[in-house]
Amino acid sequence: MLGEFHFASSPVTTLSMVLAPSSVTSENTWSPFPYGWCKVNVDASWDKVCMKSSLGGVIREEDDNFLRGYEGFRLSASILEVEAHFALKGISLVADLGATHIIIETDSKELVQNVKGGIGMSVWSIYPIIFTIRRCCNQFNFYNWWWIPCRLNGIVDSIAANE
Repeated sequence: MLGEFHFASSPVTTLSMVLAPSSVTSENTWSPFPYGWCKVNVDASWDKVCMKSSLGGVIREEDDNFLRGYEGFRLSASILEVEAHFALKGISLVADLGATHIIIETDSKELVQNVKGGIGMSVWSIYPIIFTIRRCCNQFNFYNWWWIPCRLNGIVDSIAANE
């Protein structure tokens, strides 16, 4: 597992930053985000049969410096619940680092859409988590949620899958 975090601490050259859940750029290279920001990149895997999940998360500064990685396990009722819990964990870690501007990047379109707007009928069971995420995000001077295609979320996908 430490190997994946060591790999995650090197510059990423395959990520494309996506500004909205419905837009995917044709550019497949990483580009820097604004000065003074931190980015949380999170991904989870979930076994529907035994309801066990695992997660990988990476936190970086705007100049691509690796700040922190994290991983974890939990029992969950859905992949959306897993993604939400571990996005919240990343947000809390960034807050502990003293950051004031945050980007949260995930390959879960449903999570991004629910955090940014209304909550869908299928996700009322995780409304308390969504509410807590929104409340925690409001503690930052500025925050934004970005969706990234799964194929471009390789580092944290690898960490989550190897749990």
